[in-house]
Amino acid sequence: METDGFDRTPRWNASHVVDAELEHLEWATRQPMLDIFDAEYWRRRVLAVQGSYQLTHQQGMRIERMLKRLAGPIG
Repeated sequence: METDGFDRTPRWNASHVVDAELEHLEWATRQPMLDIFDAEYWRRRVLAVQGSYQLTHQQGMRIERMLKRLAGPIG
């Protein structure tokens, strides 16, 4: 376990847990959005994973792709 630069927030290094969570989030964010599970809900979930774990480069790239998809088309 590591802490962020301010020594307050624990960040876990559990790659297999992150991979399982990312698989679920990738699947869920490709489904039609519902009123209670809208893009903002899934964005918060993705950001929670990003802030809670020490991510590998590949996991970080997966997070960024999901956040772009959740942002929707620009323009």
